[in-house]
Amino acid sequence: MQYEDLINRFYAAYVARDAQGAAALYAADGRHEEVAMGKSRQGREALAEGLDGFWRMLPDVTWSRQGYIRAGDHVAVPYHMTGTFTRKDDRKRPIALDGLHLFEIRDGVFAVTRDLWDLDLFKAQMG
Repeated sequence: MQYEDLINRFYAAYVARDAQGAAALYAADGRHEEVAMGKSRQGREALAEGLDGFWRMLPDVTWSRQGYIRAGDHVAVPYHMTGTFTRKDDRKRPIALDGLHLFEIRDGVFAVTRDLWDLDLFKAQMG
């Protein structure tokens, strides 16, 4: 698959907690959408800031990918995510969610990524 290397670098940056490295895989005006929350970030700096915040919230988060589905310049990657959510009162809660990353690729970089997962399930696990 011609996009496999780009997507593998994306997940490698996530595993390494390399927010700048992950953001560099996007177009300068690239955008990430958290569909469940109705929020998005645009531009590499905002993307890196968002990832840094995410990793503070779930410092041990991991993704188990379930393959690739490609349609033209779009690639879907189903995943299972696990981690430990750190609440503001420092209590820790295990999190396990199935989700789907949707990647829109143009000129060898991400134009848009979308992350789909169940917000109600996430909130229930947060306690």
